[in-house]
Amino acid sequence: MKKTFCIAKLAAAVLTTGMVAHGAALAHDAGNYPNRPIRLVVSQQAGGSSGTIARLWAEHAGKAIKGSIVVENKPGAGGIIAAQQVLGQPADGYTLMFGGVSQMVLNKFVYKPLPYDAEKDFTGVGMLTTVPFVLVANPETGFKSLDDLVKYAKSHPDKLNFASAGLGNSTQLAVELLQKKLGVSMVHVPFKGEPDGVMATIGGQTQVMAPVVGTALPHIKAKKVVPLVVLAPKRLAELPDVPAANELGVKDFDYMGWSGIVARSGTPDAIIQKLNEATKAFHNSPDVQEKLKTMVVIPMSGPASQVMDVTKRDTAAWGPTLNTLNLSNK
Repeated sequence: MKKTFCIAKLAAAVLTTGMVAHGAALAHDAGNYPNRPIRLVVSQQAGGSSGTIARLWAEHAGKAIKGSIVVENKPGAGGIIAAQQVLGQPADGYTLMFGGVSQMVLNKFVYKPLPYDAEKDFTGVGMLTTVPFVLVANPETGFKSLDDLVKYAKSHPDKLNFASAGLGNSTQLAVELLQKKLGVSMVHVPFKGEPDGVMATIGGQTQVMAPVVGTALPHIKAKKVVPLVVLAPKRLAELPDVPAANELGVKDFDYMGWSGIVARSGTPDAIIQKLNEATKAFHNSPDVQEKLKTMVVIPMSGPASQVMDVTKRDTAAWGPTLNTLNLSNK
């Protein structure tokens, strides 16, 4: 009995020592973090608003942690390619993802089976922004208002094509929800990113799109697309003559397009907190604030846990509607 008791005590001591050593190693890693470049994987094409925001965060957060954050664009498959890039690497904080509502919420309703579980496989680093959308049309359609589009679409079902930044992207969801509320039907044409979708709408390959306002604004000013309605709670200073959805009786279009930074689950808490603290440099920078203002993007800050809290909130809030839309890409 004595021998058994001693062995048990020895095993417990070894286990405790191992746990302490492991904890010390993680703390040491966090203390030295980063000691090599960090990769930030973005699921959109370079040139869009997501890429611009990602690069602003990488620049300012990188300086805050005295390291280098390199942005890599991995577009396609609604963000699955980007997610798999991150999940294929160790949970050590050296490979992060610019994660938005599409990758964290919408994909589970579009890609079945989805090769990752956002709520289990990722952990939040920090919220960055939220953006309003604007429904635009090719000028050759003759549409000047949302009512014009609705009248045409009801008398010509499935004759209009609408672009998106990818299957399951929030730019698709915005139009799908509008269609459901307005009782119209258009044909979805997905692209690899916002720039391609907007250019297709300008060129007439598609007639309608709902990009974020920052992406659409230069083309609206150049009269290459016509704004029909802002998908936001109220009118925007940048588009004072364009009604907000709420004004037209179209509800539930408060800011849908949030974005943040996520890491693979299991990344040490000390590293997550270090990155979250560095995110404050992004939000507090006057240069960033001015740039976001010109992009019509609203800063959104908070603790690391906020990213996953919002992910769960939106999944619960939109799930029933998304399931009725039958968005699944089988």
